[in-house]
Amino acid sequence: MSHFATPFIVINLGCEMIYVIDQRLKTQSVPLEKSERVMTDLVTVLLHPKLLDELFLPQPVATHKVIKQLLQDICETSIMKLDDYSKSKLWDLMTMLFKWQLSVATTQNVFDISKRHLRNVMTLMPEYFSKFIFENALNKFEKLIDKFSDNDFHCLCTTLILWFSEYHTKISVLIRLGLQKKDGTFSLPSSINSKILNNLGENVYKYDYSNKNNLYHDNEHRCIETNEINCLLPSIDKGCNEDKVLELKLPIDFRNEDQKRKIITITKTVEYENITACIKHRNSDLTYSANVPKSPQEDLLEMLNETF
Repeated sequence: MSHFATPFIVINLGCEMIYVIDQRLKTQSVPLEKSERVMTDLVTVLLHPKLLDELFLPQPVATHKVIKQLLQDICETSIMKLDDYSKSKLWDLMTMLFKWQLSVATTQNVFDISKRHLRNVMTLMPEYFSKFIFENALNKFEKLIDKFSDNDFHCLCTTLILWFSEYHTKISVLIRLGLQKKDGTFSLPSSINSKILNNLGENVYKYDYSNKNNLYHDNEHRCIETNEINCLLPSIDKGCNEDKVLELKLPIDFRNEDQKRKIITITKTVEYENITACIKHRNSDLTYSANVPKSPQEDLLEMLNETF
């Protein structure tokens, strides 16, 4: 088993999570400033240099439960909160989309997919968002690939395939695009649109929009009964975290029951206030709306208005 599989799993699944959330923000026409706040919060934690330093340490591949909890914790650093059922369905989306990419990657390797994930998420971020966080993540993959032998690469691919082998969920967006059959198996690479096949790691939802505009004419694969997420919690608690520090349990487990899993702290710069969420539209994979905390500029203007 490869001791470098964990960062590939966390980062690629995390990028798929970003794609889903970005798609819902745009579909629901959430105001730009609010959607940028959501994206900034999530990506800042997912690709935080402190977290990546720990993930890229050689270590046994983390368990499904541990990585799932880590990504759920990262998701909850934003201004939305999912109930347990919704978390489960979001996990299905993330795992199956990445598993599909791995299964049809005949001319690309997991390094290519990972770097494309990062570069595409970078295009979703506001212009003012620092590119350093992406450059740092890309650089870590570049350094790792330089050290990899053919045997290391083969071991990594085998580990990832085995890790994802237990997931078999049918995903509506994959079925709509003809990438997954109704029995849950994936379509053969030879039957997939070359534009999708040659760009694994891109946001698959953009092809779903094209599908609705007749890029794909075969409606046989359209699925209306496999909606991924039905509902979200209507709110989260008011107030902010006085410590302004996020604690993440790392997915490092050396099978030593006496040793507690390491926890890192990341300083937060965002105060989380009341959020209202939840409304599920038919045939959607994830839907939510959020009242995002005011920006520092808005708070300053409000203070000035109160003063004068």
